[in-house]
Amino acid sequence: MLRTFPMHIAYPAPLPHGHIVQLLPDFYVVKGTARIAPGITVNRNMGIVRTGDDLLLVNPVRLRRREEERLCDLGRVRQAVRLGYYHGCDDLYYRDRFNAFFWRQPHSDHYPLPPADETLSDGGPCPVGGGRVFEFSNSNVPEAALLVPLSGGLLLTCDALQYWAGWDSCSWAGKWLLRFSGVHRGMQVSSAWRRRATPLQEDSQRWLAADFERLLQLPFIHLLGAHGDFCADRAHELVERAVASSFVRMRGATAGARRRRTQKPHPQRPPTGGEGPPGSLSAPRVVIRPQPGQRRRP
Repeated sequence: MLRTFPMHIAYPAPLPHGHIVQLLPDFYVVKGTARIAPGITVNRNMGIVRTGDDLLLVNPVRLRRREEERLCDLGRVRQAVRLGYYHGCDDLYYRDRFNAFFWRQPHSDHYPLPPADETLSDGGPCPVGGGRVFEFSNSNVPEAALLVPLSGGLLLTCDALQYWAGWDSCSWAGKWLLRFSGVHRGMQVSSAWRRRATPLQEDSQRWLAADFERLLQLPFIHLLGAHGDFCADRAHELVERAVASSFVRMRGATAGARRRRTQKPHPQRPPTGGEGPPGSLSAPRVVIRPQPGQRRRP
């Protein structure tokens, strides 16, 4: 049975969303929406991780009454985590409705409420047993990812990494706004997020490369971002390609490694000067030039 909670707070109303869908054992998703402006809607995902009877909500999205009841049928909402700075409009609702233990980064306060019960820090305490918190430590805005040890490794992200298979749950104007901002089908480092995450005086094609080099050390094969679609089985491979195409430093390292793998060694060239056997390429060539007025000998 659902708890009562303070009714005087004007929580944002639920926006259109789909049903709870199971993607992996003990992992579910709800594909919701976010209204950017009148007529401009893009998709927004909430991940649900189940441990026994306890549920962890990742990038929470408020649900309509009937779907919220289905959520309660899955288990007890115990925790909620915010992974990105610009997300969080529904966090306070879940905190009050279910008395959920709330996680976010120290300065992820675009939505200041609720305060964190525990802060996210790189390699620090994790909402999931056996999981890992990853921080984009060079980002200009707080951004984190969560590694969940399910089915070979599941990486949950917010805005930084997204995989788009299509434009479901986006309005026509939302689709074209996304494409204008650089979003395309497939795995990608969000270009809009990368610009926000990079200080003004720095190069966005270099600034965050070290963070993504660290992220590629994590063992995952599945990925779900706060926007886009679920990527199963090939996520690490596709993230490698996306990162290499997004950062100059990574492109150079990848191209250099490819050349070293495919380039055949050149045959050793003899020196161009010095002593050597007669007729060899290394033997010095002596050229006698005639003096002025002197005829060249035949």
